[in-house]
Amino acid sequence: RGLGDVYKRQQIDGPENTLGSGYQASIYLYQGPAGEFVIKKALGSTLRRRFSEASIRREEQVYRRLSGVPGIPRCFGLLDEKFLVLEYIFGDSYRKLEYQLRDRERFFSKLLATLNGMHEAGVAHADLKRKDNILVGPMDEPYVIDFGIAIMADERRNFLFNATRQADLNAWIKHKYQRQMGTLSEKDREIYKPMVLGKVTRIIRVFWQKLTLSRWRKKDRHR
Repeated sequence: RGLGDVYKRQQIDGPENTLGSGYQASIYLYQGPAGEFVIKKALGSTLRRRFSEASIRREEQVYRRLSGVPGIPRCFGLLDEKFLVLEYIFGDSYRKLEYQLRDRERFFSKLLATLNGMHEAGVAHADLKRKDNILVGPMDEPYVIDFGIAIMADERRNFLFNATRQADLNAWIKHKYQRQMGTLSEKDREIYKPMVLGKVTRIIRVFWQKLTLSRWRKKDRHR
């Protein structure tokens, strides 16, 4: 409740504390007596914001499934059923630091262990193609973030889950080898499987953008 009170007073909602913004939410850094936390807040006008808040509640369920998986930031739950509170990982995106890794083999070995842990927990990310969804933390530890369009396994959607899980592994291969597909090791060739269904993650991403009314966001900016 203390974090919520601070948030409502808008002491963490300034531009100096904004970490990023996506299709449906903005990410803020809260710094206070309790420590540092990441807070995810829905964007948009009333209708779109309510939909995004529902999506944030679903994402909290994903993080609960992933509790204890190495390489996944800890989730501290929801504030007022609207704001997602996460562990703050000191570091930067793989996009910015990919050429500064001291040991790529170690980094990608640990990242693969995280993906395997996610998949065993019944979660496929669906957007690992984006380098911004992989963080390089302290000591070059990899972290996976942003589960806004993740697919959770259940008996009704296992086909989609399995396809998305493979898309995660393919993204791992492409990042590790920087798309030099002719240089894969024999072991990694067993992991990589070109998608029969085509660009599954792109389909999911486009669908999600339409579902979350991302075009409204552009209109909101001009109001």
